[in-house]
Amino acid sequence: MRRQKVLVVDDDAFVVEGLVEHLQAAGYNVAAALSAREAIARIREETCDVALVDMKMPEIDGFQTASILRQIQPKLRVIMLTGYPSVDSEVRAAQMNFYEYLPKSNWYDLLLPTIEKALTEERPAPKERPAELEKIAAQYVAEGKHELAALALEQAARLAEFTHEWERAANLYDEAFGHMRRARGFSDEARQLRDLAESAREMAREASVQ
Repeated sequence: MRRQKVLVVDDDAFVVEGLVEHLQAAGYNVAAALSAREAIARIREETCDVALVDMKMPEIDGFQTASILRQIQPKLRVIMLTGYPSVDSEVRAAQMNFYEYLPKSNWYDLLLPTIEKALTEERPAPKERPAELEKIAAQYVAEGKHELAALALEQAARLAEFTHEWERAANLYDEAFGHMRRARGFSDEARQLRDLAESAREMAREASVQ
């Protein structure tokens, strides 16, 4: 029986090495490429089942690279990886019908289950996201994507600030802080969310005494 093959595409050799070792230990046949051009050349020569593609790469970005790879092998399941996640780019990946979009902050927990699911689902349904940011965040939490949940909640908090709903904004920032801390630890991004929550709460106190 043919071992299923995963193509890893990332311009960071250290990341590629770690992913290749992780996937080989899980029993996959793995091919690696350090550039979009190398990935395209490999996919023309080898049949792959899944491609892990870094979103930000020089010359050709991950979205363009993944689209070209699927033109060559239409049945290829694409999983986008990124160290710079955003709600907008996740939505773009869904619109392009890529199988999944994973932040690198917790790829280790999500990668193998995601690949297994991609390989066993006969025809993955296009992913749809609700319009409301808080509902999007709840979906991300259910999928284990805490950094994306934090980003969605931060956007919701900024909208609440725009309408002067200061207490609601503070609560949303607090929730975003909790998810960002879970994803990245007590990082600069997490501290910024904590500070924004404190600022919004101070604005709520000032509004209440006016």
